[in-house]
Amino acid sequence: MSSSSSKSSAPAWAQPTRAQNVSLPPLLVHNSLTHAKVPFVPLDPAGRRVTWYCCGPTVYDAGHLGHARNYVTTDVLRRIMRDYFGFEVVFVQNVTDVDDKIIMRAREIHFFKQYVSQHPTIDQTVLDDVRKAFTWSGANLKKANFPSDLAPAAFAEWSKSLIAMLAAKPQLEDDEVKLKNKLASLGKVAVAIQNPPLATEFYAAIEGVFSEFLGETLKETIDGREHGIFSSFSQRWEEHFNTDMRTLNVLPPTVTTRVSEFIAENVSFVERVVEKGFAYHDGEGSVYFDIDAFERAGNFYARLEPGNRNDAGKLAEGEGALSAVKRKKKSDRDFALWKVARPGEPRWPSPWGEGRPGWHIECSAMAGAVLGSQIDVHSGGIDLAFPHHDNELAQSEAFWYEGAPRQWINYFWHMGHLSISGSKMSKSLKNFVTIRQATETGEWTPRRLRIVFMMGGWLGGIEVTPEMRKAVEAWESTIDNFFTNVKALAAEEQQRGYSPQLFRAQEAALYADLQNSQNAMHAALCDSFNTPAALEILADVVSKTNVYMRENTKTAAKPDAYLSLAAVSEVARWITHMVRVFGFVPGNDTIGWGSGSATSSSSAPAEETLEPLARVLSRFRDTVKQGALAASKGGDGAVFARDMLALCDTVRDDDLPPLGIALEDRNAVTGEPALVKFAPAAELVAAREEKRRIAAEKEAKKEAARLELERREAEKREKARTKPEDLFRTDAYSAWDERGIPTKDKDGKELSKNQGKTLLKQWEAQRKLHDQYFPSSGAQ
Repeated sequence: MSSSSSKSSAPAWAQPTRAQNVSLPPLLVHNSLTHAKVPFVPLDPAGRRVTWYCCGPTVYDAGHLGHARNYVTTDVLRRIMRDYFGFEVVFVQNVTDVDDKIIMRAREIHFFKQYVSQHPTIDQTVLDDVRKAFTWSGANLKKANFPSDLAPAAFAEWSKSLIAMLAAKPQLEDDEVKLKNKLASLGKVAVAIQNPPLATEFYAAIEGVFSEFLGETLKETIDGREHGIFSSFSQRWEEHFNTDMRTLNVLPPTVTTRVSEFIAENVSFVERVVEKGFAYHDGEGSVYFDIDAFERAGNFYARLEPGNRNDAGKLAEGEGALSAVKRKKKSDRDFALWKVARPGEPRWPSPWGEGRPGWHIECSAMAGAVLGSQIDVHSGGIDLAFPHHDNELAQSEAFWYEGAPRQWINYFWHMGHLSISGSKMSKSLKNFVTIRQATETGEWTPRRLRIVFMMGGWLGGIEVTPEMRKAVEAWESTIDNFFTNVKALAAEEQQRGYSPQLFRAQEAALYADLQNSQNAMHAALCDSFNTPAALEILADVVSKTNVYMRENTKTAAKPDAYLSLAAVSEVARWITHMVRVFGFVPGNDTIGWGSGSATSSSSAPAEETLEPLARVLSRFRDTVKQGALAASKGGDGAVFARDMLALCDTVRDDDLPPLGIALEDRNAVTGEPALVKFAPAAELVAAREEKRRIAAEKEAKKEAARLELERREAEKREKARTKPEDLFRTDAYSAWDERGIPTKDKDGKELSKNQGKTLLKQWEAQRKLHDQYFPSSGAQ
């Protein structure tokens, strides 16, 4: 069957069979194989064990926030499956350490470092070599018509129109972004050649272009049977990735598989697909999957994205950057299972000659070797759905084919993209922020990243906007403040000892709110892991508990108010349990979620922690002692009391916040002690400064109002200086009565009765104003 006559729609998905007498949660999950929510039923007859294969990193560069989106979100789903629903999850994740990108980048780094060590100074040989690289790189510009004889000095003029065209476009296509990046790299090289700086700065400026040139032109000097250049490079970036995952509190896989350690399994896998008639050797050392043969046997290609099955661009991208050489394929749709070795590439022996696995076959071989012929869950980023995952499905279904189509994966879960202000992160487009940059600079904390990914949900794309960042910060602050308040109340009650344990209508209502929240949480997580709703549920029950605490806290007006710490703590413990389920809590706090970091740290030595606090208390004691001694020797007791109150405020506002301690004053009439809270020092100091800023603004407004009042008072007093009998002695009138009220206008015409009434009112007002400020006749 040819591609033109193949099926137009994917076969029906087969719902896994639930074993009798097995209790499962009513979990519905969106499945990329059905594009709809379906019941989750594991293969395990006991309904407990879940097998899960996750596409892991291709280790050739630092992980960025787009990767964090994928792996943190996957971690949230895995934790929910394990810690909420109670499944025993066997989580297998691969490391792609044999790949086109790794090969190219490893070669580039190797030869660039080698060149720099051999040429520590910038001489004519170096400049000539870099000019060659400049011309070579420019000639490889797609659709740019780079002149072969263009000198670096003329580059700025030649590229001006291209740069202007790109700058004028509000949104660039991927190819245009790559062109823009290439022009920027060539521009740096052109400047460096014309005005060579110090060697360190020179090599930093030309590295992008020159390393690519060296990697390509010197590749034939590499012995592909020696894998050290490639393995040391990938191992370094794998450890970098693992460190980032630990920072983000992502659980390690149950099993990690590396391509380089599964070469034999890859070869055996390809052999079996060839034996079954679904793959062929091209006679030149490569093996390709035969899509037409696969479909003629009744199978379907591109189950996940049927609409892309003939997309030449995506198919070519899936074959890799080193696969551009024209091969003897039966169909352009066929994809490589085994790639013949070419100069500068690592190679391993096979029945078809030395080569390496194709990208897609790696996951199929490793997943099958560890998890067997059928798997519950396969996950990865949505950009992998086609062709990577569709190719995985085809070759695995071909490998396990026994006369009829089979369902290799029961559930495919794809995580949506992350974009920042409309731009999707991509290493190839060089527009990404690394995980380490984001967390070490404080732009993001691991906790806030996890909130972002949960708030956006796992299935769709997430657009990080300023509004979303504010929502994340608000949610975190709501939960954090709640934990802080409850822990402070618990510490206070522990110091107090015995306390009543009442259960009134208010406590019954709070427990009912908690039960309703727990029911809503279960419904949300059963609804395809609805994490946005889950976060809203937590914030809602916190809000209701805060209302309970406000309404039942002792005040001067309510000295007999009662607050049940037991009820409040029960809410806090459940929220702690849920945020731990979601992966927010790396520690074991009964209440709370630890520090803002996702990684736990060892406690500081007692003297290091207590020494600053001891100094605060010592200064306070010394000042109180000196003031008390002065007061006992005849000092002013009122002044002493005022100074002590000011000192108490200084300790509360200036000394303790930098130590991570907050004192919250409560009702002085009832004698309640201040509530002691612990929080990150930076947050407390920031809150203090914000409070002072607001207070300063209020004081400034108050001062402005006072000055305005003084100005108006001065104007009023100045107006009052005029005696009422002199008020109308102007050229506007020609006659007045004995009080000085006009009777005729300037032309001698008698004023009307209404005019007279108006002037009389003004005269009376001026008399009152004058008498107010100058009661004694003639006083000025």
